[in-house]
Amino acid sequence: MSITMITGADGHLGRSLAHWFLDNTDDELLLYVRASDRAQVDCKRVALGRLATNARCRVVGSDLRCGKPFEDISGAGLRSIVHCAAVTDFGVSLERARDVNVEGTARLVEFAASCPRLDRFVFLSSLYAAGLRDGTLAEEPFPKPEHFANRYEWSKWQSEAMLQARKDLPWQVHRIATLLSDDSNGSVRQQNVIHNTLRLFYYGLLSILPGVPDTRIYTTTTGVAVNAIGRLMQAGADHAYFNISDNADNALQLGEFCDRAYAAFMRNPTFARHGILKPRFCDQAAFDVLTSSVEQFGGTMAQALSSVKPFAPQLFSDKRVDNSAAAGAMPELDTPTLVDRVCEQLVAKRWGHRHPEEARRCA
Repeated sequence: MSITMITGADGHLGRSLAHWFLDNTDDELLLYVRASDRAQVDCKRVALGRLATNARCRVVGSDLRCGKPFEDISGAGLRSIVHCAAVTDFGVSLERARDVNVEGTARLVEFAASCPRLDRFVFLSSLYAAGLRDGTLAEEPFPKPEHFANRYEWSKWQSEAMLQARKDLPWQVHRIATLLSDDSNGSVRQQNVIHNTLRLFYYGLLSILPGVPDTRIYTTTTGVAVNAIGRLMQAGADHAYFNISDNADNALQLGEFCDRAYAAFMRNPTFARHGILKPRFCDQAAFDVLTSSVEQFGGTMAQALSSVKPFAPQLFSDKRVDNSAAAGAMPELDTPTLVDRVCEQLVAKRWGHRHPEEARRCA
């Protein structure tokens, strides 16, 4: 029986990958979660629900920041490791990005090197490990960027560079585009910078938007990403890079994305009645002035803008993604229609929150 360990198994992609393995393989699963003691492991076991109670799953836990986070795990039977665990907050500090994303990955790499039967080590990275550079993003090592939009991107590039030097491991790097939805129906369980920006847009709280209308926005769905990861780790080559994303010819430009979102919102009578205008595009300096002003007062809008700010520089950097190696494992998404469905779902569920102004008044 093959054993696969998934780190960050209680995260969005980790959970989804665990379900994929249960549905598509006979593997036993080690679900690795961040925990400082047995009580935290038990709490996360409860949160994992039916995954934790499946006979083929075992929940284990530690902290990637500790000296030996895998000392209680036997590597003897492990055939594959999928490394999902990371701090994905774009506003992460340099110290935390280094401690968790870089040094934590280094500790896992050393553990993987001690596993005698390991056939595959999959590292989940990001397209934006390329940093703030224009041009083609090929499925090969990225040159060291001169600048990054945030420390998260930096940490992913550092980890990729570390793996590149480890020819002794059967690794693959999977660079995931921004997750626009869970599936082709547009449902969204975990919100990110795109959904937070759309929320500000819908409630009329974003008068200007950083970026250039021609900049391409690269997205995928959780379902597409998870299926591609599973298929590629089984059939793909060692020491390979996969860009799990739409390609440059199919990606929506930022201006097109905003136009479709606005049209979708206008189909909602409440939004149409308020006469909210589309945000105007602005340069980085103007957006910095807006965020600085809002941050002085705090509140829900400041919190929402805080998720946009660390990613904003990427909206001025147009990339041409090549996904040739990964394309065979992915269906081609109808991104324009998907944007429509995501907007409709977010409005119907009100982003899972109260109106920002309601929240502010109640605070």
